[in-house]
Amino acid sequence: MLADSGMKHLAPHAATALKGGYVKPNKRIFDNAKVSDHFAIIPTLQAPSGLSEAEQKLYDLVARRFMAVFFPSAEYQVTTRITTAAGHNFKSEGKVLVKPGWLAIYGKEAEDELAPGEGSSKTLVPVQAGEKVQTNSVEPKGLKTRPPARYSEATLLSAMEGAGKLIEDDELREAMNEKGLGTPATRAAIIEGLLNEKYMLREGRELIPTAKAFQLMTLLRGLGVEELSKPELTGEWEYKLSEMEHGRLSRAEFMREIAAMTEHIVKKAKEYDRDTVPGDYATLTTPCPNCGGVVKENYRRYTCTGKKGDSEGCGFSFTKIPAGRAFELAEVETFLRDKKIGPLEGFRSKAGWPFTAEIALKYNEEEKNWKLEFDFGNDDESETGELVDFSGKESLGACPKCGGAVYEHGKNYVCERTVPTQAQPTPSCDFKSGQIILQQPIERAQMAKLLSTGKTDLLDKFVSMRTRRPFKAFLAWSAEDNKVAFEFAPSKFPPRKTAAKAGAAAKTAGPAAKQAATKKVAAKKAPAKKAAAKTATAKAPRKAAAGLTPSKELAAVIGAEPVARTEVIKKLWDYIKAQGLQDAQNKRAINADAKLKPVFGKDQVTMFELAGLVGKHLS
Repeated sequence: MLADSGMKHLAPHAATALKGGYVKPNKRIFDNAKVSDHFAIIPTLQAPSGLSEAEQKLYDLVARRFMAVFFPSAEYQVTTRITTAAGHNFKSEGKVLVKPGWLAIYGKEAEDELAPGEGSSKTLVPVQAGEKVQTNSVEPKGLKTRPPARYSEATLLSAMEGAGKLIEDDELREAMNEKGLGTPATRAAIIEGLLNEKYMLREGRELIPTAKAFQLMTLLRGLGVEELSKPELTGEWEYKLSEMEHGRLSRAEFMREIAAMTEHIVKKAKEYDRDTVPGDYATLTTPCPNCGGVVKENYRRYTCTGKKGDSEGCGFSFTKIPAGRAFELAEVETFLRDKKIGPLEGFRSKAGWPFTAEIALKYNEEEKNWKLEFDFGNDDESETGELVDFSGKESLGACPKCGGAVYEHGKNYVCERTVPTQAQPTPSCDFKSGQIILQQPIERAQMAKLLSTGKTDLLDKFVSMRTRRPFKAFLAWSAEDNKVAFEFAPSKFPPRKTAAKAGAAAKTAGPAAKQAATKKVAAKKAPAKKAAAKTATAKAPRKAAAGLTPSKELAAVIGAEPVARTEVIKKLWDYIKAQGLQDAQNKRAINADAKLKPVFGKDQVTMFELAGLVGKHLS
């Protein structure tokens, strides 16, 4: 039908398929075993006529795909070219379409150029071996590799569903085909369980593993039960269940293996001691600050092991994961050597909020040992009265408030007149800016730039306290607010044109343009006024409903004055609660007293009957 039709864009391809004998029984195309509830969408033997533009495009999509499945594969010539220039070799990779095959249906021919900038898909200019080429231009590009994106809930669910793809063993991978980890009903609950147990954190759409998760993996490896952390365990069980299904494995043997594995895991768990979990732990080069002994890493802590590194040491130790952030080895060495480090990012409060801080080793007089503490720099010398000496320190610039010199002091950048000094014991200025603002460390160079030019570079590590999302901004001195404030980069999207701007443009353009613009604006104003009138009408307060007169029986309870129906119900409920008439066993039932019985007409009613009964007593 397609070959004989008048559709010139489809008929030649259908004729080519028939002439070339492309339409053959092929299990890739015709496979009854895989037909269930859904079938392929294919064109029928009826030639279309009178189709709209959208309908014709849809028909073309289906017809082209239908024909393309019968056509042969497209053939490319993959080329790797080495070009030598000034003693350096440059490799170029690309491919050239030799035979279009099924791509011809979509308008691709052998001589067509492929889209540039598609990596290995780009087209290379044909040259001969040994041919000299001329360089027209050179453009260096600094590129960086990107790590894989973090999992979101959607991508993690997809990874759990296709977890069998990660298994190297062919038999186990086949056994897990279409199985995955968990079931569609339990996968979301598994993720929520990991979040509730703090093995993961939800940061916007991303799921971030915590140090607790990494500790668990170390524990499983150390105890020799690493199979609990791999999808191979599920694959192995699915494989054995399949073997049982086909009679190649007995149920008793399968259960015996399960029991043996369970006994092994329980035995390892009973032998668990947090300080003796095996692992690839480090020995630090920096000595213990308390006794000079050797500091070694264990499962949970860095601890002193004495002068020879084989004893309990002096008792000095500190956690490997303060506030949910694991130390890097180089950071630990610096921390021990300098007794402080930071500011470091990635800490989290008990409520889950991220924060940036310095940490320090401080000597505890009671325990006669050093302890890890967070240092937020909250000391205010202006309150303690201690004099601050800035001699020998380099100023970052002039204070924008009073012109004094600004120095780095504690965890802030302060004006010399903000704190008591020898020259000025009483502070006269209050300029102060933190070295960490919303988790963004403010370097000395950036503060110096703010003081000299009024604004820093664009900083990209601020984290909103409200949404917990990162954002970019400049820090700038605001003369109006008399403080350091955020300044945001202009939007990439231009502002929408308004009627006022159109009128201004017409004024600039001249009388003719002004007249035309005025007509357009006037034309727009008329419906706007109409809409405003509608809005005003809609927003006008509703008139109070006329009061209804209660019957003699109802007036005995709520009074004889005319009243709205809603007010009647409210007064009735006030009376019912005041008299305690709700049934003790069933709060939805109301027991009638002497006044309410003439209204209800019976001893007890439900709250759902109340409105209907009251309506009979209003006129």
